[in-house]
Amino acid sequence: MNHPPDPAPHKPLSPEALRYPPPPWRLSGTMWSGLFPTHHRPRVPRGLSVLLPRHLVIAAIRYLDGDLRYNEFLIAGLVRRGNRIGPYVHHIWVDSPVSQVGGREIWGLDKQLARFDWTDRQVRITTDLGAQITLSAGPEPRAAAPLMLPLPVFTPVAGNLTYAVARARLHAGPTRLSLPHWPDELPRLSDHTTRLALEVPHFHAAMPAPRPVPEAARSRP
Repeated sequence: MNHPPDPAPHKPLSPEALRYPPPPWRLSGTMWSGLFPTHHRPRVPRGLSVLLPRHLVIAAIRYLDGDLRYNEFLIAGLVRRGNRIGPYVHHIWVDSPVSQVGGREIWGLDKQLARFDWTDRQVRITTDLGAQITLSAGPEPRAAAPLMLPLPVFTPVAGNLTYAVARARLHAGPTRLSLPHWPDELPRLSDHTTRLALEVPHFHAAMPAPRPVPEAARSRP
């Protein structure tokens, strides 16, 4: 029986080495992102409404240039608060301690550390706890259309609901994504393959600091 490799230990870094850039973080890279069906409605903080009760957004991102360079894998649900719509991140892993600290302190994202092993059309993520996730992509899109999009996200900062909207320029095309390795401790999926997926061979985004959701928006149904 084959076992996942032991994750490479992350050496403790000095406070100086963990200093992260102030927002906005300006980042460029590539991304795979898909909408996967799940058996259970994801839990979200009180006051958020789940838009797609039985679906999760799963994405693998390579930040190749900009203020920081690192890899990221996330699992999120699509939610709404008043007239604001965006993902709420349930799980997120990175391979950069600097991104981990900055993500936690600026955006309230509970970033965990993992090792990322990329091949041409696949990435394997091995968490610090030894769990292994594998995401595979189908053939490259024949064409990628240029887009300018807002990329919003809800986050909890110091117990308060906040909202940040990145401005992104990207090229994107349809693809197929599959998850041949998916740990039992993660949300149970009803299908490990989806055609509701995008490949982004290039993007540039600027993620600002989050802002508290106004009370007026909170009071809307």
